[in-house]
Amino acid sequence: MSESRNTPLVTVIIPAYNAEQFIGQAISSALSSRDVSVEVIVIDDGSSDGTWRVLEAFGDRLRKFRQERGGPYRARNLGAEMARGEWLAFLDADDDWMPGKLAAQLALVDDRTDFVYTDRLNFGDLSRVKERQSDSVTLWDGDVFEPLLLGNFITLSSVMMRKTRFQELGGFSVERRGVQDWDLWLRFAAEGGKVKLCTEPVTRYRIHSEQMTNDAEQRAADREAVLRRALASDRGQAVRRAVVRRAFAGLWELAAQQAAASADRRQAIGFFLRSAAYWPGNMRVYKGIVKCALGRD
Repeated sequence: MSESRNTPLVTVIIPAYNAEQFIGQAISSALSSRDVSVEVIVIDDGSSDGTWRVLEAFGDRLRKFRQERGGPYRARNLGAEMARGEWLAFLDADDDWMPGKLAAQLALVDDRTDFVYTDRLNFGDLSRVKERQSDSVTLWDGDVFEPLLLGNFITLSSVMMRKTRFQELGGFSVERRGVQDWDLWLRFAAEGGKVKLCTEPVTRYRIHSEQMTNDAEQRAADREAVLRRALASDRGQAVRRAVVRRAFAGLWELAAQQAAASADRRQAIGFFLRSAAYWPGNMRVYKGIVKCALGRD
């Protein structure tokens, strides 16, 4: 644990599954946090590689726990239960932080703040994305419920959330695969929570092939379930119909893009058509259909 006077304790929670290749870098970045009191908790989610040996090499500089394979969100919930900190900061095993990341977020906190996230720098395979997230994605703050309906722009590894608020919301849902962070952000915003944005790109997000899964249909179904849950809330039922249609259009457009990236062009065209049914005026959809039909990336 690293300490800094007069700052609240931040618990960094890192889930790890067969993360031997990257986990040491993630942990080192958290332990290198400046001007903030930090404890690091790593939950080994049933790894079969050398992840545990890497954790042991850090000695008592972190707290570590093994669980049977249950997925990263169960691991994050377990880490939150173990946390001693006032704040929870989530870090994926293949991402890392700049040394001033947590301090920059705490500088934005007041008594009414429960949630702070940051801009990010992408690294690794940048063939399909720009290096800085905000160069291609609008990052919102304040009341973000409607912008979040249109897509998840909040990077999980950038989020710092007050522990009491996390507990009040019941933590991460474990019902849906890969979208539980988006679900939590939506539930937070639906209940009136306001977010703050640290505009500095102090989170580093690694992009690599192992993040991708070919099950575009299941991912789309999980996102649809989260979106419908948000729209069923009191806040969601007051959303304008035009926003609802744009939200579903965006969901199916993203599914189409992911299917196309996996070279399943027939599936991608089907998803593009579903998107067009919700938002016929989106010209990107028709361009995507043409590219798929012609076999172009």
